[in-house]
Amino acid sequence: NESKVDGSVGVDPPVTGRMRSVSISKARLPPTRKQLPWRPSALESRSKEDVRPINWANRPKSYVMRTDDWDEFPNGRWGDCSSPAFGELSDVSHFYNFSLGSEEDRRAMLGTNPTRPSDVYEVFARYVENKLPHLPWCETPLQPESYLIQTQLAALNRAGFLTINSQPPVNGAPSTHSTFGWGGAGGYVYQKSYCECFVSPENANKLVAMVTDNPSLNLYAVNIFGRELRVGAEEGGITALTWGVFPNREILQPTIFDPKAFLVWAEEAFSLWTSLWLNLYDFDSPSFELVETIRDTYYLVAIIDNDYMASTNGGGVGGGGSLWNALLAVGGVDNDGGDAASTKT
Repeated sequence: NESKVDGSVGVDPPVTGRMRSVSISKARLPPTRKQLPWRPSALESRSKEDVRPINWANRPKSYVMRTDDWDEFPNGRWGDCSSPAFGELSDVSHFYNFSLGSEEDRRAMLGTNPTRPSDVYEVFARYVENKLPHLPWCETPLQPESYLIQTQLAALNRAGFLTINSQPPVNGAPSTHSTFGWGGAGGYVYQKSYCECFVSPENANKLVAMVTDNPSLNLYAVNIFGRELRVGAEEGGITALTWGVFPNREILQPTIFDPKAFLVWAEEAFSLWTSLWLNLYDFDSPSFELVETIRDTYYLVAIIDNDYMASTNGGGVGGGGSLWNALLAVGGVDNDGGDAASTKT
């Protein structure tokens, strides 16, 4: 993911000290080893929670607040997020807005006077290059697991594919892997390639064509007005994106994609264009109109590559794989991060 930080509110617990639901002794987990791909909440009511949708990976405090009134939290499997047992995930009245600093700080980070789409694209590219610490959709800097695809991400953003969440493929990496490991020693972890980005309607159509031609890919997309695009996906299908196999335990699948949860997240994601970016500029100014046009016309797209084995050449950790190569081709970018058209002789 672009970043994964603590999902607790007002408490900064140590990484160890939870996961009673799978009977792991605290002593068996080194202090620096993650129990899950995301950091568990310190709240007692969430002590057995071990499954979350990927969409809030970079805004975990928002997820914790938006699910605070749930009667129970997913343990072992995600279930149905529209079930009354899970409360009102769709309640948007109190989702968390972290601060990007003063208005002056935000202008310095997001652009004093952007007038062209490329000005906005550059902000996203600079974030994935670790030249900016935050985006409205990402609370912390890019995390080490995305360094494998950092060059591709920067090139995609400059081509107008504005990424806010991503992960490379992993096929059977040791659970003690320094970057991808979680859950304690003796296991193996897996994950599918995932990319979530804002794109123009033109690029959304290109991505639909790309996924249509590639049976291993699924695409979900929606714009601010609720118009949906889906390719290669059955209605209501919930997909495990990260899972692990450990001795003496059932398979764990702590990160999933749920189309219903994605639509809830999309409403929040589009609102952040307004609350943390658009309001920096005077109404009817060129900068205001630029950001407003992006907010009102772009799609939020989520793409899953189900073929994690091919993406990693049969085993271990992949450097990107077929999804990222396909995205670069759609964006007209070569694998070195340059404009493909400019490299032709």
